[in-house]
Amino acid sequence: MLKKRPIIGVVGSHSEAWEDFSRPLGKFLAESGVHLLTGGGAGVMSEVAKAFTDVQDREGLCIGVLPMTDPTEHHGLKKMFPNPYIEIPVFTLLDQESRSDVMPFSLNHTNVMTPHAIIVLPGFHGTMNEVSMAIAYEKPFVLYGPEDAFKAFPENAAFAETLETVEHFLSGIFVKGKK
Repeated sequence: MLKKRPIIGVVGSHSEAWEDFSRPLGKFLAESGVHLLTGGGAGVMSEVAKAFTDVQDREGLCIGVLPMTDPTEHHGLKKMFPNPYIEIPVFTLLDQESRSDVMPFSLNHTNVMTPHAIIVLPGFHGTMNEVSMAIAYEKPFVLYGPEDAFKAFPENAAFAETLETVEHFLSGIFVKGKK
């Protein structure tokens, strides 16, 4: 019988790695037997993917949703994509920079719609856009990191400053069968 593993999305800054949060998170997710989905780039995406793939004998795979510049050329990827830890690249022509929360063809839609739940590390416009989409599409998500890094994010969003709280958030989703 085919066992379907949950897919957990991790979004956050492409310029800052937030290592104190992304590394333990990646290791935890790998040890939890889930698949990891990121935007496949630098910063948080690379750090969480590295920690995830560093875990030996894990069952889940590391998926990266990648923006391409030229569909006719396999190497038509944007700079810094994919990071070296992506095991399953998903090549898209979707716009990397979503200019509004309702822009119908953006990479952020794939990052939000594909996973069963999303863990949001600190980030900027793109990350806030993904949170707006998660709210609009009723996708479960939790903000994970230092509280002051999320001042611009919705105040009523689920928040976790510790990995234990993230674990509790995920267990609440999957134990209740909401996936």
